[in-house]
Amino acid sequence: MPTLSTALDGQVTISLPKGTLLVLFELLALSYDSWKRSGSPQLAENTFVLLKPDAGERTALWDLEGVIERALPEIFAPDYKDLIGEWKQKLTSE
Repeated sequence: MPTLSTALDGQVTISLPKGTLLVLFELLALSYDSWKRSGSPQLAENTFVLLKPDAGERTALWDLEGVIERALPEIFAPDYKDLIGEWKQKLTSE
């Protein structure tokens, strides 16, 4: 029986319009640039741009959320919170 980690190692393909991806890329790139300019990893929480997305960015994020929801049945798993916690830890330890 696979562990939580190995069960979620599989790849998923999602599809969004190029324009939506462009908006999401810019939002994430601006967030990264803001963090990078801060010069301090401790300030990372205060420099994340997603706190106030504009209307287009918000719509792009909602589109992404919908695509992810349709692609990942794990969202509805009874151990969903455990999966999230484990993968957050895995992502920050890499």
